[in-house]
Amino acid sequence: MRILHLSSVYAPDSVGGAEKVAETLALSAVRGGHTVGVCHVARSGGTSRCQDGVTVYPFAHRNPIWIGDAVSRPAPLRQLNKVATLFNALIASDFARVLDEFRPDVVHSHSMVELPPFVWQVAQRKGVPVVHTLHDYDLLCIRAALFKDGERCEQLHRACAAFSVVKRGQHRHIDHVVAVSRSVLDRHLAAGLFAHLPEERRHVIWNPVHGADGARAAGGGPIEGAIRFGFLGRLVTEKGIEALLRACRELPTGGWSLQVAGKPPGGEQAMAPLLELAKGLPVTFVGHVNPQAFLAGIDVLVVPSIWDEPFGLTALEAYAQGVPVIGSTRGAIRELVGGVSPAWLFDPGEPGALSARMRGLMNSGATPAWDARALLAQTRPDAVFERYLEVYRQATRQSASMRVD
Repeated sequence: MRILHLSSVYAPDSVGGAEKVAETLALSAVRGGHTVGVCHVARSGGTSRCQDGVTVYPFAHRNPIWIGDAVSRPAPLRQLNKVATLFNALIASDFARVLDEFRPDVVHSHSMVELPPFVWQVAQRKGVPVVHTLHDYDLLCIRAALFKDGERCEQLHRACAAFSVVKRGQHRHIDHVVAVSRSVLDRHLAAGLFAHLPEERRHVIWNPVHGADGARAAGGGPIEGAIRFGFLGRLVTEKGIEALLRACRELPTGGWSLQVAGKPPGGEQAMAPLLELAKGLPVTFVGHVNPQAFLAGIDVLVVPSIWDEPFGLTALEAYAQGVPVIGSTRGAIRELVGGVSPAWLFDPGEPGALSARMRGLMNSGATPAWDARALLAQTRPDAVFERYLEVYRQATRQSASMRVD
């Protein structure tokens, strides 16, 4: 099969989970004997190249701001850039040229943050079925997070509703939709998207996790000495770092410690409030770390997200390393942690729920039995690719049938 991925950016410029998933799927397809291409935007564009068996087509972004520079630009300019991206006809034209050159059987699009949604229509006009993966909420929200002012958004804000009009209009050209969690799919369906697709064309496929062989993904038993909690991720409000530190203030003065791995986007200035919250507590901020080495040094990972987390990679990485997880009931964390043991979940909207869960482990001096092997079996890269391959085959069969009819 000839598979063409469409990703906002791609390795070595990969900056987020969606791009890493695109790379993993592309390389898995190459290993399976398929012909694979990837289109992505780049700072200056360039000619196609072969990279690890994948034909890579870099498009000059031609937006007012390159994605890597956006954080340092004023907010009004960033908003202008988002609008310009929606209507970037030059990228749509570049994509049409690659479709003619590569001649794919299927197009698989990923995060559309840096891409115009008209590319779906371009593919459909050329008779190429489109599979799109929902990695986040970028079809609904300017920030792709449905989170604002420290709270998750129950309804779309006026600006996001206006911004999403173009994507809503173009999403009907998608033939199959895949979400990285049931939570993400349900949120889009509730917003009225993908009503044009029958249920058999809506899928939930969890992201691939490297090292998810499940060899150590079960456990339980005594904890030697003080329990070592850990937090791994970006130090931003939606990830629940402040909520975790406040919960720590409700714990006994001894018998525990917390290692915090990660850094806030704002550097030292953004660290100040976190350091104040942790003052006097057995909390250590360790900055950026190797995840495997970090997980090897803790007893329990805490994933206290207060937004609707689209996936939950750190939870799965912890399970793969033999580390159990306390997780919030928000977004995909409920699905992942709840699939291992609902007893490890807590409601972040309930005062004292997180500290009670942590204190329960401290009082028992042991972790209850847990088993994540079945969960991790579904996230092995080869297993994830096989599920996508079946979606590709469905899409191409349906496309061929429509052409015959």
